[in-house]
Order: sequence, then C-alpha cells, then structure tokens
Amino acid sequence: MKPGRPVLFCIFLMLLGCSKDQNQTTPSIKLKSYTDHVNSNGSFNAVLTYSQKSGNLSGDSLTIIRHRYNQTPIPIGVQTPDTLLTLLPQTPNTSNAEFSVSLAWANISYGINGENDTFDFRFVLVDINGNHSDTVTTGKVVVLQ
Repeated sequence: MKPGRPVLFCIFLMLLGCSKDQNQTTPSIKLKSYTDHVNSNGSFNAVLTYSQKSGNLSGDSLTIIRHRYNQTPIPIGVQTPDTLLTLLPQTPNTSNAEFSVSLAWANISYGINGENDTFDFRFVLVDINGNHSDTVTTGKVVVLQ
C-alpha cells in the first residue's frame, strides 16, 4: 500500500466521524412560550418546538408532569394525577414542527382555601420507537382562584 493512502483513509474517517448534524435520531423539544398566569376558567398554554432526524410526530406521545409548589397539602380524595400522557395526532412527515399544549383551569387547579396554586410543568416527548427527548420545564405558573 502506498504511504499516501492510509493518510487519506484516516482523513476520510475523521471527516465522517465529525459530521455535525442539527437533527438527531432521538426527539428534541424546546419550550418556545407559555402562560405564566392562568385566570379562573382560563387555560394554561405552552408552545413547543420539535426536531428529529427522519422523524415525525405521528403516533408519538407527550408526557406532561405537573409539579406543585404550594405548602398547603392536598386533602385526600381531592388529589388528581400529576402526570398526564397524551398521544399526538397524525401530522405531515417533517423533521421540525411546532405544536401547542393547552390545559384547562378546571383540570390543573386545586384552590384549597381559596389559595392560588403555583406549578411548573415539565414536558417529555417519546417517539414511536421509544426514544425520549430531554425534559423541558416552564418557570413557575400561577393558577388564580
């Protein structure tokens, strides 16, 4: 073998290994915006952006985790699940998308003794192959009574 070929082969492998691709095989979500105050009978809204190499949202699931900051404990029998799971609808095949999440005031509010509720919401996207995105978190969201 000529001495130049191994050098060219090494350069080829190095270029192949250093390819920088914006999209990855696991889903990625980012929080674009969200409602930080929810009026009574209003709703919490968040806008998320999605990207995945050779992916689309059809059949993927979104897990929403509600974390409550209030000091007053929730009475037994009034508690509701803090983890919500939803399947995403059929969408066009695209590697980048934007979608919104809306949660009604009645579904997220406890309002114990007329006290406003303070939460943050965490979002995890799981694609149809079981790959998980990173978790994105809102700041504090105040749900008014």
